[in-house]
Amino acid sequence: MRRFFAIPVAAAVVAAIGLTPLAAGAASPTVAELGPVSVELDKTQAGIGLGQTLKFTSNVRNPGEQELSGAIAHLNILAVDPGVYVDPEDWSGERTQYLDPLGGGETEPLEWELQAVNSGRFMVYVVITSGQAASEVVSSKAMRLEVAPERTLDASGLIPIAAGVPGVIVLLMVLVMVRRRRHRPMPSAT
Repeated sequence: MRRFFAIPVAAAVVAAIGLTPLAAGAASPTVAELGPVSVELDKTQAGIGLGQTLKFTSNVRNPGEQELSGAIAHLNILAVDPGVYVDPEDWSGERTQYLDPLGGGETEPLEWELQAVNSGRFMVYVVITSGQAASEVVSSKAMRLEVAPERTLDASGLIPIAAGVPGVIVLLMVLVMVRRRRHRPMPSAT
């Protein structure tokens, strides 16, 4: 009977300890404990061409009074158009940034750079979390990114050039030969 009583008591003690985030000697609060952390992007929409880069900033804000430590920012991108494959590692070599401790009321700007590897419509956003299990994930509003397709050369404009250049060369060669024949000295008869 004692065993059956000990298990619920032990479970209650573990649960009580897990629910007190600021126990004596505990580290600074993390993202999981501070709900009001926010992240905003400096742009709501952008347009670039295929292969071009886009730079933008996200501002992580701690509106609380306690210091925020252990926060991790992560850049995400998704395609709006169905059937467009997105590999985020191709778009940015640095998609994760680890924030320095952020005091109450402070804001930290984070610089991001993307290179467009697909054309189409995309949504870009940044999330903030911590390395703890079951941490809250706070997301920025998405920035709409339009990537124009790469311009290809229209072959119909090349046909006159491809046919005309050799024709002009042949015409010039014929003119040079005719001119040489006209200006050639006549052989003298002796």
